[in-house]
Amino acid sequence: MAGELYIGGAGVALGYLNRRSLTAERFVADPWSLGRRMYRTGDVVRWTVEGRIDYLGRADDQVKIRGHRVELGEVAAVLSDHPAVGQAVVIADGGRLVAYAVTTADQAQIRAWAAERLPAYLVPAAVVPLAALPLTVNGKLDRAALPKPSFTVTGRTPAGPAEERLAALFAEVLGLDAVGAEDSFFDLGGDSIAAMRLTSRARATGIDLRLRDLVALRTVAALAAQRDAAQTEAAQRDAAQGDTAQGDTAQVGTAQVGAAGTGVAQTEASV
Repeated sequence: MAGELYIGGAGVALGYLNRRSLTAERFVADPWSLGRRMYRTGDVVRWTVEGRIDYLGRADDQVKIRGHRVELGEVAAVLSDHPAVGQAVVIADGGRLVAYAVTTADQAQIRAWAAERLPAYLVPAAVVPLAALPLTVNGKLDRAALPKPSFTVTGRTPAGPAEERLAALFAEVLGLDAVGAEDSFFDLGGDSIAAMRLTSRARATGIDLRLRDLVALRTVAALAAQRDAAQTEAAQRDAAQGDTAQGDTAQVGTAQVGAAGTGVAQTEASV
């Protein structure tokens, strides 16, 4: 489990010189030693099974993704455990997690590795392979030098009118060039607000897309299949109702003809 690193003991300083607000923020009371203080480093770390402390990143790297508070360093640590990944960093890009990895492995393999070990909202929407992470002259990550991710279609392309219309709506709402038939709306950065925008845009174009169906099915392929199945069922129901109505009409007509025939027979008998 990851957490923020605090340092306590006799070696902790009294605070920052002439910076009272920063001192109050970083030097906090030590709950285990009365009258002493701890230094709040802002570093996110975790204990390993070997008893080491792994540095995962900064606490100020926390972001919110789909309503969840995310430790970017924790996600990067999981990706770094992949045998084909040397180093990894994760950033937030427009509500989506993007990973940069020193690796020659395929993006799909890295994402599948992450999906087996992390909740769905922590799986990066894109993985950008690099030969090395860009660094500043001070040896820190140069975020400005990271290349822009390309959110490409990861599965098959949409097939058929229903999938193509839904994929176009997905891409429009998410601000992407294209969306694959099996790409999850939420993995691509969709959140509750984007989901409501999508259902609204769908209704405006004549597609009955319910929010609960989007949450449950997530992909263009699944939503299109449900829509096709619903239309087929409705057509079969209408056809069955039409056959029943025609049968009822035929029975009424036969009864009328029979009644007329009976009347003729009675007239002839009385003559």
